[in-house]
Amino acid sequence: MAMSVGRRRNGTIADINVTPMADVMIVLLIIFMVATPVIVSAPVRLPDAAHSVQHAGERIEVVVRATGAITAGGLSFSGTDSLTEGISARNAVGPGLVLLVQADRGVAYGSVAAVLSACREAGVADIALATDVGPAPRRTP
Repeated sequence: MAMSVGRRRNGTIADINVTPMADVMIVLLIIFMVATPVIVSAPVRLPDAAHSVQHAGERIEVVVRATGAITAGGLSFSGTDSLTEGISARNAVGPGLVLLVQADRGVAYGSVAAVLSACREAGVADIALATDVGPAPRRTP
């Protein structure tokens, strides 16, 4: 309730009550903070890593599933040869591309190595491997 000091009794109050707006903004902030980790999660179970570094900039996510299926940028590829062609076509449009390889924990190392080799053949210089941040390493006293 607003109180007028030194004004006429019947005058209108021109102040804006921002309390309901602040309440709505706080609720939206909480909703987005809870929903963001669910939306941004990786499409496969990533291996753990003790030390990780974040890479910024434009990137294409290459996903290698446990079944052997390969997707890059939302497109499915039948093998590493078609992956090389697709990435080299994308790399010709905008050089300086960073590839983020997300391999499932159950994928054999040879499959991941073949995908990395195909990315190198496509001319990509920056390739990053996605991992989950593992538990903090134990320090012995």
